[in-house]
Amino acid sequence: MTTPQEQAGAASPTGASTFDLGELASVCAHYDVGEIVRVLDYPRGSRRAPKVVLDTSTGRYLLKRRARGKDDPYRVAFCHDLQLDLASRGFPAPRLIGTRVGNNSMVQLRDRVYELFEFVEGETFDRTPEPCRHAGALLCSLHGLAREYVSRWPVPVWSFHDDGLVRRRLERVLASGVAPAESRELWKLYQRAAAEASAVPAQGTAVQLLHGDWHPGNMVFRAGRVVAVVDFDGARMGPVLHDLAAGVMQFSMARVGLDPDAWPDALDANRFAAFVAGYRPGPAGLDALAALMAEALIAELAGPVANTGTFAGREAAPFVRMTVRKTRWLLQHSEALARLATKSARGR
Repeated sequence: MTTPQEQAGAASPTGASTFDLGELASVCAHYDVGEIVRVLDYPRGSRRAPKVVLDTSTGRYLLKRRARGKDDPYRVAFCHDLQLDLASRGFPAPRLIGTRVGNNSMVQLRDRVYELFEFVEGETFDRTPEPCRHAGALLCSLHGLAREYVSRWPVPVWSFHDDGLVRRRLERVLASGVAPAESRELWKLYQRAAAEASAVPAQGTAVQLLHGDWHPGNMVFRAGRVVAVVDFDGARMGPVLHDLAAGVMQFSMARVGLDPDAWPDALDANRFAAFVAGYRPGPAGLDALAALMAEALIAELAGPVANTGTFAGREAAPFVRMTVRKTRWLLQHSEALARLATKSARGR
């Protein structure tokens, strides 16, 4: 995990959730981490789930407050149990720190839920093929390990594919008046992508436990490899191909600079091929891959814009326009992407 900043407890100029000092003191009192030397803001990940790095006499830790909607204790218990199980079998998940009393995996205070992890030093994603290849291989490994996991807690079941929740969110985006012409087209593109994915018979097979949010922001990299997967909040049951499609979408989408209107329509073919080569999927369902990627991209946008009218704390309209362009491109190149995926999966 990288780039902590020394401003914990300060009000966020972007409107992101933050800790206050009294809150931090109350939560830290539940852990035996030694003397706290320094508290550093950690502004990565969800803006609704504030995080700080604690430099202490016993080491470095990451403290996180769960976002509303992802803080149900039973859901948190499931995510923690899954993470502990994967880590016990060699999967690179950061160590979850138990409380001083009872060794509980979470702290519940004033209707909020907190968790503490060992901090993993590393680098951000450098947008080269090699970490994409390793991320694809690691997702395949996670799917293999997850097939043997038996949860003691209820497991969510959801997919972005042909989904009523995504449609309701798109309706709210359209009703909000954000980029109205593009929002109308986004609705049509989602319908088209869902129909094209559903037309591939094998696309819905192999339902099992998934990571559900496989993207570079949830990983720590070092020397071209993933050294830690830091977020299991999205874990759920669903089709394996959907996890693969969302992952390859996140790792291969091209962006240049900070202006979404200037981002290329096309994905990065080298990163796409590397991720698929790392995963090595079978041929079943790969004809649906581009359409599923398009659905995943639209679903990624629809939630934040429907709920807040913004995306990552920024004006939503440029992101809506960008998503329309990229979705169009994916659907127009679905056959070429299926051929590239098939070739990459065979190691050619």
